[in-house]
Amino acid sequence: CAQFKRYIDWILTVPLMRVEFYLILKVTGAKKSLLWKLIIYSVIMLVTGYAGEAIDPANAQVWGLVSGIAYFAIVYEIWLGGAAKLAKEAGGSILKAHKILCWFVLVGWAIYPSLRA
Repeated sequence: CAQFKRYIDWILTVPLMRVEFYLILKVTGAKKSLLWKLIIYSVIMLVTGYAGEAIDPANAQVWGLVSGIAYFAIVYEIWLGGAAKLAKEAGGSILKAHKILCWFVLVGWAIYPSLRA
């Protein structure tokens, strides 16, 4: 039950963070395709993570691999991909806000699973 509640929280808050990336970068010309790409990666990451943890733990490695690939796709997009390029081109406060969110995703999401144990 606790797993289910945690994932319900994440299925709402994680895609909302993707919206934050889009809203920050919208003024630089970000397209909705960036928003949808990040949301889709987030949903894949969360659904497959939940599947491996709560639904099919016997295949947790497979689900974890898929979830991890989606996570690293997000990390790539925001640090090195199209989102990063838009932020760098904009510079200033847009780049600063983008970097803060990037670090939150990289560090916050990397350590959070170990904190909940």
